[in-house]
Amino acid sequence: MPSYRVTVDIIDVRPGVPPEKVLPAAERVVASTHRVEDRRLDVVSTAAGPQPRIQLRFLVPATGSDVEDSEAESVARALVGDLEEIARCGRWELRRGPGRHWRLRASGGPVSEQ
Repeated sequence: MPSYRVTVDIIDVRPGVPPEKVLPAAERVVASTHRVEDRRLDVVSTAAGPQPRIQLRFLVPATGSDVEDSEAESVARALVGDLEEIARCGRWELRRGPGRHWRLRASGGPVSEQ
């Protein structure tokens, strides 16, 4: 089964939402339809200062490269859309593995820009 990695910049959390709830919520969204292999929170340096970024790695059933990529992109878009209820999301990227050769498959900005 192909492995995909989605990363989402978290700009801010919605009022009343503790920041530590975002990553588990993201995992629940993806795990509701696909097997999650790994999840993590990074803080990356940007010109504007530290930027939280979540990352989830998940599996898609093997059906053929184009179909798999399309399904994985649907998962990534659903994740960003669902997260907007609890956090303001920035850029996101979807990459297909394995290992050190994660190839970009899709990317986007905040839901309001899509």
